[in-house]
Amino acid sequence: MRTKIRRKNELKAWLFLLPALLLAALFWWYPALTGFVQSFLTVNRNGDVTGFAGLSNFRLLFSDKAFLNSLRVTLTFVLLFVPANTFLTLLAASMTRRKNRFSSIPEYVFFAPVAVSLSAYSLLMRELFRGSASVINRLTGLSGGWITTPAGAMATLVILGIFLDFGLDYILLMSAFRSIDRNVVEAARMDGAGGWRLFFHIELPMIKETVMVTVFLALKDALLISAPIIILTEGGPFRSTETVMFYYYIEAFKSGNRAVQNALSALVLTLAAIAMVIYTNTRRKRPWDR
Repeated sequence: MRTKIRRKNELKAWLFLLPALLLAALFWWYPALTGFVQSFLTVNRNGDVTGFAGLSNFRLLFSDKAFLNSLRVTLTFVLLFVPANTFLTLLAASMTRRKNRFSSIPEYVFFAPVAVSLSAYSLLMRELFRGSASVINRLTGLSGGWITTPAGAMATLVILGIFLDFGLDYILLMSAFRSIDRNVVEAARMDGAGGWRLFFHIELPMIKETVMVTVFLALKDALLISAPIIILTEGGPFRSTETVMFYYYIEAFKSGNRAVQNALSALVLTLAAIAMVIYTNTRRKRPWDR
């Protein structure tokens, strides 16, 4: 009887998932697999296959100095953005993890970035950080350029990325903190744990899976960032903010370079698959699942 009920529930679940799976197959899986196959073919500007290319598309891609520069820029952005975003969102969530009468005020403040569109934030950042006499320089007393210098443009892009990701990551971490069994926390306090010891040895380990989710989300956003760059810096100055996906935008949509487009699509798809395998393996190694 239980088996029949479980099968019936599983069938209902698959029926609910079916529309989403069909949309994913139509707009993600099919284009992704098509691009992966075409990365080994020669395709003209009209999208017609004209021959077998083997690995020549990938050799062309990795021989391009602009692409190698985009890899360096992307790696720099990942190393700056992911740790900073994780630290700040975790700090904000830990500060508001206890629900009280006034906790809704910081919740609204920290979640507010979600209500503003990506384009609006990018345009706002461009105006705030533009030129040596920018609003930010007047408020902080600094005199250097931001989006007009390579280091300043990268710093501005990191700040923008944090604002774009902050709201969602904060809600995930705050919800994880508040879902911790209070009996466990109270038992730890009775055993003498408190303050930083309670946070680092009890609470933080219990939400580490959610922390990993936010890290992977930040990593995904860092690798795929392009639209904010188009609005904020256009890859400059001196290609200092030209990431891999901005390079893809230039080659695929501006230049119509099918060889680079398909090779880079296949590369990104492969990296995404590897990241998913790593994430799945980390989840399977949780000690409480054994």
